[in-house]
Amino acid sequence: MFAGILFVKLFLVRHPRPDVQKGLCYGDMDVPLVQGWEEGAKALKESLSLSFDAVSTIGYHSPLSRAAQLAEFVCDGRSQSVDALKELDFGDWEGVCWQDIPKAEIDLWADDIVYATPYNGESLQAVADRVWQWWLSVKDSPADNVVVVAHSGVIKVFVSLLCQWPLAQCHRINVGFSSVTEFSIQGDFVSLTRLGAGDWVSA
Repeated sequence: MFAGILFVKLFLVRHPRPDVQKGLCYGDMDVPLVQGWEEGAKALKESLSLSFDAVSTIGYHSPLSRAAQLAEFVCDGRSQSVDALKELDFGDWEGVCWQDIPKAEIDLWADDIVYATPYNGESLQAVADRVWQWWLSVKDSPADNVVVVAHSGVIKVFVSLLCQWPLAQCHRINVGFSSVTEFSIQGDFVSLTRLGAGDWVSA
């Protein structure tokens, strides 16, 4: 998988908790982070303990501000914005509380969660396609560590693709705010080292 690279660590980091109404569907909406998010980010950065430069560590992030701000903080300003890492676009559901979305539409989505788009937005398969195409374009980058700061949906898709798990079951993967999911990659061998770790996040 990584031609010319003996061993690579991939860190998938979810953004901190956003300052939004509880139960709001905010997919690819640009929403602010809660006040004080930097405290948890500092602990996360110390836990990663990485030196960001073109040789040892490369950073990438979603352009949405909740991910971009964390990437700027954690990656010492050395992270590249990537459109392919944006959260799923929920179309008509964006900015609507989940409890206010018609049950019939939710049921249509649940019946075919990979391809259905009753919200007139982006399908889960579309997210998987753009994330994977981007990954194939950068996976051979000459670095020992790759840090990706993104969103729950993107990380769940990423984990499913790397582990070759059914995409339709990716909702079962739990990645909390400011969590880290880590892979060790050597040649064609991919090992999931930790999933959704976030011991540094205060309750």
